[in-house]
Amino acid sequence: MRERLVSAVRDALDGGGATAAVLLVDGDAGLEPRVVMDPSDPFIERVHTGDGRYPVASFAVMMIPVLDGGVAVVARECDRRMLVELAKHGQVDLERLAVIGIPCSQELADSCGCGHPCPGDSVAPPAARPAVAEPPQGAVAEDPAERLSFWMEHFARCIKCMGCRNVCPMCFCRECALDDLDVVGPASSPPDIPIFHLIRAVDMSDRCVDCGMCEAVCTAEIPLRQLYRQACGAVMEAFGYEPGADPEEKSPLEMLGEPSGLAGMDGGFRAGG
Repeated sequence: MRERLVSAVRDALDGGGATAAVLLVDGDAGLEPRVVMDPSDPFIERVHTGDGRYPVASFAVMMIPVLDGGVAVVARECDRRMLVELAKHGQVDLERLAVIGIPCSQELADSCGCGHPCPGDSVAPPAARPAVAEPPQGAVAEDPAERLSFWMEHFARCIKCMGCRNVCPMCFCRECALDDLDVVGPASSPPDIPIFHLIRAVDMSDRCVDCGMCEAVCTAEIPLRQLYRQACGAVMEAFGYEPGADPEEKSPLEMLGEPSGLAGMDGGFRAGG
C-alpha cells in the first residue's frame, strides 16, 4: 500500500490540483503530522501506513486557513467522515480538499469495533471487513438501575482532564458548557456527575463518527465510545441520521428551532463541545 499511497500524494501535488498535502509520517520520535508541498519531499516516502492513530481532521482544519489552493489529506474513513461533518458546521471547505483514503487493517477494525473501516475511494483494496462493536457488560443492561450503576461507577473515576474534549475534532465551539462554572463545578473532582459526561454525550449525538480517540486518551479508562454510540443511536433511531455519512444531509438537531439555553454557542442549540 505504501507505494500506491506515495504515488497518490505525489500525483496530487504534481498536477493534481493540490498545493499541499496533510499526512502522518513515521518520524524519528514516532508518529508525526506533516504538511508537504513539494512532490519530491522525502517525507512522502515515510508516510504512515500502519495502525497508528491521530486525529488528522483536526490537524487539517488547523492548517487549511494558512495554506493556499487545494489541500490533499491522507485519511482513514473516520477522518473522512469527520471532515464531512465539520464542513456542515462551516469549519472546513470540502471543495478545497482532496481526500486520499487509506484502509484500516482487520486488527485495527476489530479493536475499534468499527463498522466502516475502508473509505470508498481507498488507494488500496479494502483490508478489513466491518467489525461488530460489543458493548461492555452493564452498559446496555435491561434494568435501568443496573445501567445507572454501571455508568456512575465509571464516571466517578473521571479527573476532568478534558482529554476527551481536547482530542475530539468535532469539539469546535468557541464557548463550551464544560467550561461554564455554573454548569460544571470548578472544584469538583471527580466532576459533578453525571452532568459533565452527559453534556458531551448530548452534544456528540449528531456529530460523533465513532473514531474512538476520546476513549484512547482517557486516563480513567471510561468506555466513552459506548456512551457516544448510545447517544448517536438515539438520534439514528429517531431521525435516521448518521454523522458524516452524507455531505448533503444536515443534522436534524440543527433544525429543531431557535437557539436557546447557553448563548453564543455555534450550531444552534448546543450544550457543549
